[in-house]
Amino acid sequence: MNGISKFLKIKRKSPVEKLMAYIEKELNPFTYSKEFIDILEKKKNENQHTLSFCVYMTNKCKSKFYFGRENAQKGSSTIDIGVYIGSKLFFTIEAKLLPTPKGTKSSPRSEYEYVYGKGAGIQRFKEGKHGVDNRNKNLPENGLIAFVKENDFAHWHKKINQWILDAGSHSSEQLQKIHLNTTAKLKSTHLRTDRSKVTLYHFWVHV
Repeated sequence: MNGISKFLKIKRKSPVEKLMAYIEKELNPFTYSKEFIDILEKKKNENQHTLSFCVYMTNKCKSKFYFGRENAQKGSSTIDIGVYIGSKLFFTIEAKLLPTPKGTKSSPRSEYEYVYGKGAGIQRFKEGKHGVDNRNKNLPENGLIAFVKENDFAHWHKKINQWILDAGSHSSEQLQKIHLNTTAKLKSTHLRTDRSKVTLYHFWVHV
């Protein structure tokens, strides 16, 4: 009887916990995959990195999770990746290249775009433009993925945490390291403009 009671008390993993474990497991193999190599053969921009990630992750899990590109958010906003179970959008991911591409003369991009400014990652979640389901309800947990082209993870951890302070945010919003290994996983918590909290999981991979 004790064995049965113990079994019943085992906590079932939430969909987000299962997704986090899946991303963590597959993030490094993704960069050696046929999807990564084929899709990035000619164009190596942010959109193609994101597309190759979506195709690989959906194929690998045989559509247990579906990773959709350019999912609608509030107003006219779109987020790079919406993750579905069936028809339910339960997690969103913003994708960034590190370092941020310089852009063009007519449309320059800021190096601190991961955190704040035009097209910013963390800022959009804080403003409530990102991180909502298809009914515009806040999702409490969301993510960012960075495709790292230069420097090591420790460099970006330090740099991004400084940008968070430069943006006027409290130090409690800085990224907390979970691990910096062949890939990186970090976590941060932020206050939205509506005073609700959003937790962000940060996954980084060298490309």
